[in-house]
Amino acid sequence: MDPSRPLLRRGAFLSSSVHAATALLLVVVLLVTLLRLPLSTSPHVADTLTNQKPQEQTCDPTSPLDCADPRLFHLMMRSAIEAFPAVHFARFGRPVSGDPPSSSCDMAWRARSDSDSASKATTKDYRRFAIARDPHTCAYSVLSIGDYHSGPNARKPRRGATNATIATPPPPALSRSQFIQGAYLAYLGGGDRCKPMPHYLRSLLCALAEARYLNRTLILDLTLCLAASYAAPGTGGMPEEGKRLAFYIDVEHLQSQVPIIEERQFWADWDSWGVQGQLRARLIEDTRLAPIKSSKVRDTLIVRKFGDVEPGNYWYNVCEGEAKHLLGPSRSVMRWAPSLMHIVDDIISRMQPAFDSVHMNAKGEDLRQRVEEVLGGGRQVYVAGEGVNSALLESLKAKRIIHYLDEFEDLWGTDSKWFLEMKRLNGGVPVEFDGYMREVVDREVFLKGKKKVEVLR
Repeated sequence: MDPSRPLLRRGAFLSSSVHAATALLLVVVLLVTLLRLPLSTSPHVADTLTNQKPQEQTCDPTSPLDCADPRLFHLMMRSAIEAFPAVHFARFGRPVSGDPPSSSCDMAWRARSDSDSASKATTKDYRRFAIARDPHTCAYSVLSIGDYHSGPNARKPRRGATNATIATPPPPALSRSQFIQGAYLAYLGGGDRCKPMPHYLRSLLCALAEARYLNRTLILDLTLCLAASYAAPGTGGMPEEGKRLAFYIDVEHLQSQVPIIEERQFWADWDSWGVQGQLRARLIEDTRLAPIKSSKVRDTLIVRKFGDVEPGNYWYNVCEGEAKHLLGPSRSVMRWAPSLMHIVDDIISRMQPAFDSVHMNAKGEDLRQRVEEVLGGGRQVYVAGEGVNSALLESLKAKRIIHYLDEFEDLWGTDSKWFLEMKRLNGGVPVEFDGYMREVVDREVFLKGKKKVEVLR
């Protein structure tokens, strides 16, 4: 111990401790007293606090629905199951926005009905659900479910089909180097112009088959002359030149099967690069010359020139005789134009999932009894063909629901999506829904029937 350091007195230490403890106790008592006292506020603030209600959730019914919301998805599935007790659902697709997007969602599914219990196959459907939202709680409710195929936004596009492309533009022009390296086949003249479409398509298939066999690019006029028999009423019944091939045929698919170059573009390039002596051409004037005889030709261009005497100057003669088994024109290289198939799909979507179809190839007689003999009851019936008349339709409607092509004329009317898009692609010139387009659509809807019956004279 340091003797020089003064000692702390015990009495002073105890006195300091007592004072500190007393002060702490007073602070605690004061805090407890204050906490027990009611808060004093101004009358206005007190009234506001007294009358304040819990904040409520609000919804904007005009905003787009979130169709991907799992709660809405489960509600739509449950509503479909309850609405169709006779349907056995196999799979539901994710909902997508409908039209209008603020109050509808489209959903697809695969299912099997009780009537198809013997089969394990399922059918596809897509429907539009009308959805309501509570403006306070945002809770969903299903108001109604549309008819068969009423929800097209949920439809999976066909492979290779696009909604945006109706008529494909001509293939792009080739560069000089690409043009020189190519090998080409041209058909000139012939008696196929302005013939009925089955005749024209038969000849076109033959030209495509030879081009494919020779591994050459086909030089093709992408316009055609529509026969007078397909002219629309009121046009004078004359053949119509300048109709685009793409109005009838899926040209994009055609190009994917056989290389094609547009006729005017080819001859413009040939005038620039071919006639200068750099490229050679072989002329064939005998349509009986088999394609195998031309398989060894090394010339850049092979030209088949057809004469003026029918029927020997038809293109399809090249594929007859010895060449018939060699070329074998394949119908698979051709598909109908997406514009026409969209109309087919829209017609089918307006009918029940399973419908029967009848194709009438007879005229001038009452065919009702013959139709009744081949059709069972229960399903809707689509009646196609040139034998359809108002008297027949009225008699059939007495026993079942009947549909026919003219019932759906709004799909190609002047306000339709088809009409406006075709007009745009045709340089602003309206396109008539002509007789051959009617034949294609009518026949394709017939072929989609569950039970198909041909009624002949």
